[in-house]
Amino acid sequence: MFSKNSFSESAAHRFILIAAFLCPCVAVNTTFSQSVHDSSVPDRATLVVLAPVGPVFVDLHLTVSRIPYREWVARFLATDMDVDQSGRLDEAELNLLTDSIRSLADVRNSAEILKAMNATTPDVAVEDFIAWLRTRIPRAFDLIAQPQAADDAVRLASLLDTDYDGAISDEELKASLRTLRFRDLDNDETFSVSELLPYRDPRSQNAAVAPDAVSLPFFHVIDRDSAQRAAERIVQRYGNGGQISAALLRQRGGIDVAPGASHKSLSIDEVSDVIEKPRFHMVMDVSLSVKANTSNIKVVVDREAATFCKPAAKQTFGAYKVVIDSLPLTVIALGGSANDRRNVQGYLGQTFVMSDGDRNQYLNESEFSGMMEALNRSGVRTDFAAVDFNNDGMVTRDEVFAFARRDQMATASRVEVSVKQDGKTLFGLLDKNSDRRLSAREMRSGSDVLHTYDFNEDNKFADAELGTEFVLAISLGRPEFRRTSGQSDTMSMQMGAGDAILPGAESMRGPEWFRRMDRNQDGDVSPREFLGTAQQFVQIDSDGDKLISADEALILNDMP
Repeated sequence: MFSKNSFSESAAHRFILIAAFLCPCVAVNTTFSQSVHDSSVPDRATLVVLAPVGPVFVDLHLTVSRIPYREWVARFLATDMDVDQSGRLDEAELNLLTDSIRSLADVRNSAEILKAMNATTPDVAVEDFIAWLRTRIPRAFDLIAQPQAADDAVRLASLLDTDYDGAISDEELKASLRTLRFRDLDNDETFSVSELLPYRDPRSQNAAVAPDAVSLPFFHVIDRDSAQRAAERIVQRYGNGGQISAALLRQRGGIDVAPGASHKSLSIDEVSDVIEKPRFHMVMDVSLSVKANTSNIKVVVDREAATFCKPAAKQTFGAYKVVIDSLPLTVIALGGSANDRRNVQGYLGQTFVMSDGDRNQYLNESEFSGMMEALNRSGVRTDFAAVDFNNDGMVTRDEVFAFARRDQMATASRVEVSVKQDGKTLFGLLDKNSDRRLSAREMRSGSDVLHTYDFNEDNKFADAELGTEFVLAISLGRPEFRRTSGQSDTMSMQMGAGDAILPGAESMRGPEWFRRMDRNQDGDVSPREFLGTAQQFVQIDSDGDKLISADEALILNDMP
């Protein structure tokens, strides 16, 4: 399906996403070496899904305005570059291609374009240029995690998953205090939100937080290397001893298993072979539109996958809802790239006016520096010389607009998957008193949570078993300011002041000596907090859990 050479090494590393989301469908076999040139064939991507019970495979088709998305990008650029509308692009027009696009196409100037196209004249037909550029634009995907409440953004399961199998075992839960010991930055024997999100700005404790994209349960496979990495994660998550049961891949005849060998185990390399040429469980056609609210999604689910992939009875235009292994998922086709371009132009136009200090309708090199932040937020990477195409020392508003319009196609050439996660989290379940920190007693209660939510009965706990719901918005790449400006004010997440919410000694239970010793106000007195002897601690700690509770302290207080 994908040409390995069509991606740079850095891009390949960005493309491995994991998806505990999509649903299984039509059996279609492809290989990574397949190359698509027919403009009637949509651009495709393979998604490997780590669902709660086992992985599923999704064949994703992407079009914009009913043509493959990379062809749409190439056509937009070629049309914009054909200044004289002659149907051919000469060297001056080819030089209108910005550095960002040239980098994607792996060329440096018009001469290299002509050479790469095997041109025999100093110009090329627009249609030939479109066909050439389409093949040079890599199939690129960005996974973007939407901000959420800081409590929900804590990926506690990921922090405790010491064997990296995507789930938490009883042993890992029991070792959680030791695993997290270096995160107790204030040494108070509790773990607050800020300690579990160490890179969050402490001045913005109540602000929404964007989780690490790598902590989300999505993998995107683009070549043999990423298939191998995905296979390793699949075997870690569902396998044992470096192997996985063939039945867990849910290929139904897609794997060469001898009769009577339904429980055959596969190695990582064998799983990688399956990922390279899977029997897809679902085909998802995402038809994006340049106009807002006119994009749509059509999905075909393989009948053999219907038992673990159940679409909603009623679907809405532009969205698709499905439940996979008890995991709810909504996929939204997000179009409106024309609106994005208009808004970017308005944003840059306002910044141009503010930067034009002498109001002479052009920017010199010094004034142009005032545009740089706005250009960067718009997804435009450039300098004064590149925008001043005619080298007259003046950058006009039209030059800014024209350059930005073309350069933004480098961003639009990537498919953006924006992920919003709702539902319970392990941190939220363990934080029983909602004080936005975890005490030793709360951490030790983790086994009860594991068994309550262990729906697949594998004696392990995964975020996907928490009733978590993912909302995926698929669109062409958008400028940063357009992505963030669409978030509602609720993303500021109204929370109490401060990071942890301490109850105050006066509102705590237990006798006065107990409340005074409980310095971190977590409702227990630990051996470190206890001011008596070790023998006295053991006598009061009647259940032997190495914590003195308020009830145990009250029993002591009531003794004659």
